[in-house]
Amino acid sequence: MKDAQIAFFPEPEADIPAPIDELESQVTKLRNSLTTDRMDMSFGEIMSMYEQGEIIISPEFQRLFRWTIEQKTKFIESILLGIPIPPIFVAEDSDGRWELVDGLQRISTVLSFFGLLKTDKPEINKWSLISGDLLDALDGFNIDNLPNKYRLNIKRSVCRIEIIKWDSQWDMRYELFSRLNTGGAALTDQEIRNCIFRSGLKNLYEFIDKAVNDEMFVNLTALTDRQKLELYDQELIVRYVCLVDDWEMVNASISMYMTNYLKEKLDKGEDISAEVPAKFYRVLKLLQPLGKAVFRFDNSTICSSSLYDAVMVGLSKNLDFYEVHPDKVATVISQLKTDDQFRKNSGVASSSKNRAKRRIKRALELFGESAHE
Repeated sequence: MKDAQIAFFPEPEADIPAPIDELESQVTKLRNSLTTDRMDMSFGEIMSMYEQGEIIISPEFQRLFRWTIEQKTKFIESILLGIPIPPIFVAEDSDGRWELVDGLQRISTVLSFFGLLKTDKPEINKWSLISGDLLDALDGFNIDNLPNKYRLNIKRSVCRIEIIKWDSQWDMRYELFSRLNTGGAALTDQEIRNCIFRSGLKNLYEFIDKAVNDEMFVNLTALTDRQKLELYDQELIVRYVCLVDDWEMVNASISMYMTNYLKEKLDKGEDISAEVPAKFYRVLKLLQPLGKAVFRFDNSTICSSSLYDAVMVGLSKNLDFYEVHPDKVATVISQLKTDDQFRKNSGVASSSKNRAKRRIKRALELFGESAHE
C-alpha cells in the first residue's frame, strides 16, 4: 500500500503592516512630544509644597476628594505597613508649579488626615481611622492621638512623582489626561477639556461658570445630580458655543469636535466674543415659558442632547424673528419633535458626525421655514 499523499496548501497571506521605518518614525515623534521627569519624594515634602502653593489640587483635573472612610483608612494602613503605592502624576505649569493629574484621592487622604487640606468643608480634615483590613487596632486613631513615631512614619514615606513638563505637545497632554485615572472613576470628556482649556480660554469659562447656575438654564435642562457631577451641564454650554458657531464643520463625534474646536481656538489665541453669551441668554428667555419639556421627547425625563442642539442652534440662527413672534416657538419645536427626518437622526448613536449634521440641518430648515412664511 502506497503512502497516502498529503497535499500542502500555502498559508493565506496576512495583511502587510506598515513599513517598519514608518512605525519607528511615529513612535519617535510621539515619544519626543511628551517631556517628562520623575523623582521620589516624601509625603512630608509634598505637604510642605502644598502649603506653600507649589502643588495645586484643582477640581478641574479631577473630581474633588470623595474617597470613603474605608478607602482612606486602607491607604493610610498601606503607608504604615510600607506597601508600595502607585506613582503620583503632576503637570508642571509655566511657573514651575505642579498641578495634580492623577493621585488626587491619595494625596488628599494624607493632607486631610493631617488637617491640611484646603476645603470649605472643615469636617473633611482630621478624620479618624477605622479598623483596617490588616490592622484592626487602627480604629479610633486620628492625627492628634496617633503615636508620634507613626505620624513621622507617614511623613517620611516616599512615593514616586511623575512630572509632565509644561512644554509637552497639546495632543500628548490631552492623551495623558484621558488615560491616567488609576485612583478612581475615569474622567469625563468635559473634565479633560477643563484640564486643558480653562487657563487659556478665560472668556469661555467665565461664561460656563455663570451659565450653569443661570435659573433659566437650570430649569430648562433639569439635569440629575449625577449628570451635574459628571459636568454634563458644562458640556451643554460648550456644545452650544461650538455648534452655533460652525456646526457644518463637525467632522467627528460631537465630543471630539468640541475638543478640536477649543484646541483650534487656543492655538490661534482666540476666545469667545461677548455676543455668544448674549445670544445664549436671549434664546433661554424665549424657551423659559415652555419649561423643561422643551428638551425632552414625549414623556421622557431625560434631557435630549439632540433636541438641545437643534433647538438652541435653530433659534439662535433665527433669533430676531422669534423674538418678535415668540408665539411661534412652541409650534416649531412640536414640529421638530414629530418630524420623521429629525427623529431618524436622533436617539441611539445620535452623536455620530453625519447624524449630528443632518439633525441640525433639518432643525434649521424647520425654524427657517416658519421665519420666512
